[in-house]
Amino acid sequence: MKAFLVLLVLSLTACASKPPPLKTSQLYLAIAPDANSNSAFRLDVILTSDPALAAEILALTPAAWFAQRQQMAALHATNLKVVGAELVPGQAYGPVALKAKFRITSGLVAVGYDRAAAGFAVLGANASELLTLSRSGFALSAAAGK
Repeated sequence: MKAFLVLLVLSLTACASKPPPLKTSQLYLAIAPDANSNSAFRLDVILTSDPALAAEILALTPAAWFAQRQQMAALHATNLKVVGAELVPGQAYGPVALKAKFRITSGLVAVGYDRAAAGFAVLGANASELLTLSRSGFALSAAAGK
């Protein structure tokens, strides 16, 4: 009986320490006609069940992420999903349903703009989010009415 109680306490502790699931389930994109100074760009939606892996990815530069993305996806196949696209300014794309075969706890968007405008956006503040891609940058906000 004592062993059962110890196992019960350990399993409850393990459940309590799990990070919460990602709140965002839909990502909408608004791509301006002059996004990235009217040049094509890369965009990856990155989903993971491992907060430490998300932190590791955020520590990279966007250029390093895009260079290593295939290797990282292969190394972390059970807890990393990448939805990638090369986009053209003004193109309609999305919405992206944020689903995976694992429990998603972290969501990131890597934007491969030219020069300094490249970067990452962290998903999770809203159930539906809007990534607005403009001439020289991008911004993440709640998707109104979605």
